[in-house]
Amino acid sequence: MSIQIFKQQNTNTDTDMDTFHKNLHMHRIRNLCIAAGVFVAAVLCILGLQFGLQHRTYDSYEVIKSFDRIDTMTTQYTEFLHYVLKYSKDGISCVDANNKLVWSETYNMQSPIIDVCQGSVALADENGTQAMIFDETGLLSTLTTRLPIRQVVVSAQGVLAALLEDGDVMRLNLYNKSGEELVDSKFELQDVGYPLRMSISADATKLAVTLLQVQGGVVNTCLAFYNFDSVGENYEDHLVSSAVISGEVMPCVQYLDESHCFAVGTSQLLIYAGAQIPEPVATIPVESEISSVFYSQDKIGLVLEGEEQAYRLQVYDLVGKLMFDTEFDLDYRTLKFSGENILIYNEFSCIMLNNRGKEFFQAEFDESISNLYTMSGKSYYIVMHASRTDQIHLK
Repeated sequence: MSIQIFKQQNTNTDTDMDTFHKNLHMHRIRNLCIAAGVFVAAVLCILGLQFGLQHRTYDSYEVIKSFDRIDTMTTQYTEFLHYVLKYSKDGISCVDANNKLVWSETYNMQSPIIDVCQGSVALADENGTQAMIFDETGLLSTLTTRLPIRQVVVSAQGVLAALLEDGDVMRLNLYNKSGEELVDSKFELQDVGYPLRMSISADATKLAVTLLQVQGGVVNTCLAFYNFDSVGENYEDHLVSSAVISGEVMPCVQYLDESHCFAVGTSQLLIYAGAQIPEPVATIPVESEISSVFYSQDKIGLVLEGEEQAYRLQVYDLVGKLMFDTEFDLDYRTLKFSGENILIYNEFSCIMLNNRGKEFFQAEFDESISNLYTMSGKSYYIVMHASRTDQIHLK
């Protein structure tokens, strides 16, 4: 009898344990399902929020701050990091979003030209001999060239490249951020052509130049790439790559970062990439007249003649993939990337597009616009009028 009782108790225990394990297993599955459901709901919520933000539109704005303008009507502006640069014939200043002075410098230039690359700024007197290099803290150096300056570009490190005119020779000089000369090279115009445009990579190791050539009555463009790093030392004059584009003028060439460069001609967009020697990545035919070219660090924009509206806007990525293609009617004066947005405006009107080409705001201003900048996200902007600067919030 005792043995039978013992066996019955063991059977009940086994059954209880089986039930316990089954319940534990079901409990774990239920918890996993709940966690998965919460995760999926959170992901859907985030995606829905992102979708809503990307497709949100605004129909009005409010002025949240306003500052009187004390600069002259000839003052020009450009974006620099999260600041605005104001420059004219007698000086340059850097102000923040609240119009607070960050730094300023005086000079005397007849025709100031400027170039910005990330945290560096180059300023020079076109056809003069004075150039200056700045960063976020202010003036780094002032230099004087021996020959008239035709163009300057700057790298993110503050290296300045200056194209200088010397009769039948164009000279290319490079200076470090302290103003010391690093490179002095020349272009014989009858041999290589007339330089149209140049651009330096963000790391200051590569330079792209477009050269106009006329051979047998045919106009060509030579796109030349120079490397001033150790790789370029193995090539004559540091020229590591070149290509002749027959029958076409290419007045635009631009490095976007350390390794990506593009050039635009009358009928095509060329994209190159390479850490040392640039190689062709994409050739994109352009079938209609190009009105404007604009760019950011990772996008290239073209404005063409429109089909249904006045203008057609195309934006490509760094491998030549078309990101979007849209049209608009505004007879614009300025079109640019600003933050994650595209701003299109003339004297009194503006259109704003998101990074997918969707229009999210348009407005008519009572006072003429001299400049417009993204302040934060999609809803805060700086509007510069003739007599004041406004911070606005879209609603």
